[in-house]
Amino acid sequence: KSLLMCASIVISLVLTDYFMLYMMERFNYLVQKQYEDAMYREEMHYKDIYYEEAEKQNKEVQKLKHDMKHKLHELYHLLENSDGHELSEKIGAMCIEFEQIDEKQYSDNPIVDSVLRIKFGRAKARGIKVETSIRIPKQMQLDHGDIGVLYGNLVDNAVEACSKVPEGQRFVKIENKYQSGILLLVITNSKTGKKNKSLKTTKKDNIRHGHGVQSVRKVVEKYNGTVSFTDKGDIFEVSAMLYGIEVKE
Repeated sequence: KSLLMCASIVISLVLTDYFMLYMMERFNYLVQKQYEDAMYREEMHYKDIYYEEAEKQNKEVQKLKHDMKHKLHELYHLLENSDGHELSEKIGAMCIEFEQIDEKQYSDNPIVDSVLRIKFGRAKARGIKVETSIRIPKQMQLDHGDIGVLYGNLVDNAVEACSKVPEGQRFVKIENKYQSGILLLVITNSKTGKKNKSLKTTKKDNIRHGHGVQSVRKVVEKYNGTVSFTDKGDIFEVSAMLYGIEVKE
């Protein structure tokens, strides 16, 4: 009877251990699945941003072509009637209209441009000075969603940090170059002097921000790359290097 009781206890312990192991594996699976779902949603979000921006640019071009057609007819009519003063005013108004069109091109890559135009638009609205030095191919074998996750999250973080700095001291600088299959992206921004050694977020939406940093790491790892975060007190620098990036013909 004593032996049977001992055997029952051993079996119970083994079953308990097995159940705990199963629950731990299940928990890890659910956490991983949740993370992958978040990554997928984020990639889809940036793909949507690109297509929305592309559609917006296309509409602006079509509207510009339509308006230009009518305005050129007006100018031709004024020229025929030798009304120099009104002709001068019309041309001046057209020049102002051209200046108001946001045709800033940061790089030859349309996907990167779409993301940067949106992010830098928000940065400029907060009084942040933007500097860029980008020399990358027009087409790279880099997934559109990955481009959005990488550039979008890092610029978002830089803009957020800059917003806490007094006006006049806010800046974001991007250096981005490609050579022999290697893509280098360095983003520098001003920040408050307090160091954040653990890289813990100060954003209100810290859960999403935490996912953002992890998403960046995931993208970098996907391309066998490296990423480093350097806090220099009043300046923060992120450097990411991706390998095996081929140019699309």
